[in-house]
Amino acid sequence: MDKDKICEALVNANVVRFGDFTLASGQKSPIYIDLRVLPSYPKSFEAITSEMAGLVKECGADVVAGIESAGIPLATAVALKNKAPMIYIRKKPKDYGTKSRIEGLIREDERVVLIDDLITGGGSKVKSLEAIREAGAAVKDIVVVLDRGQGGEDTMLQHKCNLHALITLKDLLAYMEKKDFISHEQYARVLSYIEG
Repeated sequence: MDKDKICEALVNANVVRFGDFTLASGQKSPIYIDLRVLPSYPKSFEAITSEMAGLVKECGADVVAGIESAGIPLATAVALKNKAPMIYIRKKPKDYGTKSRIEGLIREDERVVLIDDLITGGGSKVKSLEAIREAGAAVKDIVVVLDRGQGGEDTMLQHKCNLHALITLKDLLAYMEKKDFISHEQYARVLSYIEG
């Protein structure tokens, strides 16, 4: 896997924002990675989903599952590339119709690989793991574009799930500094936040 190619695709898609942000985990952050914009940049989206498709294939799952909402376009592209069935997991059950959290066909004893854009602490991923396991399927792997390096891998391991990330936030920052997209001060500030 060519990490520089992945970093370049993300920079070209303008996914990195600096400022003061509150993440889904509730944590404050000086950096925000907005991977929801990837489908608006077809070349970057193609590069990223091709790499993800390779990782997903290595996991040997029967079904690809996207986590609402950023994981859905990624999972769709990966499922099409791998000619695999796809489902998606809602954050909350819908309050009408089937009231299901899982959309699409999932059978007992199938092996599912979860796909999402990134992982911070991993708490929101646990709910998706639980939904799949409650449906009787197995999930042992999650594939993300970026691991922020803030506890997500440990959380996944505690829930018997292996985390596979194309890159880490440290990889992306190092690439951006090397290519002069960010100053050394920006790099140091975010690195200090990640490691803090």
